[in-house]
Amino acid sequence: MRGRWITGLVGTASLGTLMLSLGGATVAASAAGPQTGNLYSWGTFSLKAPVSETPQIVTGVPGTIVQISGSDRDMYALTSTGTVWAWGSEGQGALGNGTSGTGYVTTPVQVQFPAGVSIASLPSPMPQKTGMAIDTSGNAWGWGAGGSGDLCSTAVNKKVPQMITAPQLKGDVTLASGQNNHAIYYTSTGQLYACGNNVAGQLGDGTFTSSISPVLVTGLPAEQVISVQTSWEDSGALMADGSYWDWGYNKQGELGDGSTSVSDVPVHVSLPAAVVSVSQGGSLSNNGQTAAILSNGSVYSWGENADGQLGIGHFGHHYSLPLAVLVPAGTTFVSVNSGGASEYAIDSTGNVWAWGQNNEGQLGIGSTTNQSSPVSVGINASQVFSIAYDVAAFSL
Repeated sequence: MRGRWITGLVGTASLGTLMLSLGGATVAASAAGPQTGNLYSWGTFSLKAPVSETPQIVTGVPGTIVQISGSDRDMYALTSTGTVWAWGSEGQGALGNGTSGTGYVTTPVQVQFPAGVSIASLPSPMPQKTGMAIDTSGNAWGWGAGGSGDLCSTAVNKKVPQMITAPQLKGDVTLASGQNNHAIYYTSTGQLYACGNNVAGQLGDGTFTSSISPVLVTGLPAEQVISVQTSWEDSGALMADGSYWDWGYNKQGELGDGSTSVSDVPVHVSLPAAVVSVSQGGSLSNNGQTAAILSNGSVYSWGENADGQLGIGHFGHHYSLPLAVLVPAGTTFVSVNSGGASEYAIDSTGNVWAWGQNNEGQLGIGSTTNQSSPVSVGINASQVFSIAYDVAAFSL
């Protein structure tokens, strides 16, 4: 039986704005100075690690965290000096520190990139059991499971980062995101590529054919992509004009187009105002939801609602068209994150809110009771990230 962490400390660290992989090798903390800010973790990793029903402090990341991200079994943190640190499952080499095993690491370890490589950002989220990063030269890197070609190659179970060498992507990636067994990559030339499994059309190339080579996503408007999203078998893109497009699996209305039919090309989500922040979630075939903050300050969500994850005040059913989230009176949400079957937000004062599924304590509220509208987690953060049942946040 898995244990439960209810109030114990796991560590302290300053978190950035995105989740990064925390590697497994030892690096002298003095090189980047002591950890600054607070890094939190709660919930559980892939239903195997001990459960924490409240945010626990994580320590061991030297310097200042600027971003956090993760996969279904691991969390990653990126620092201001371009290093990445990881904690979570040792399986398939997902810690990126040259090791592999069956246990779980609670103290962050450094992901081992080749000498001279500095990381600029972490894709959010990342494919199952797989870590990803984008360096300052525009190269994408991957390590861990790499199943079904999501890293645009046949490489699997890599214990240290490997550069993605597909010619369409090499030295040109600005944004990336992956989940389950697929990933999407946006380049500086304005092309959106996808690799991996395509059973539900999640590659967005007008087919249902999987590919280990990058294929072009077709059907998006001629606008710059400013954010890319992925979930179970879905993908999405936020455009510079504030429109949001998504494609792939749609059994629970995940695409928000009023239907439950899969789509192998992008479809437009009709919303009452431009989207300024969006997060697509879902980690299984029976969940999946998206939350979006609009330019008028309202928040909308769509998809599955069995666990109250749409934040509309009741449980059950799915909704294939966007509905307004019940944001508490006097509160303004400035960022959102959508996890497995739970959603999170940070308000204008930095307070973290959560709602939806809570069977593994992933809402961080000290219980395992699902919530159908936003409740306060009781911490302030600069960023919160969740995928499946594991959650992390950091504050500067």
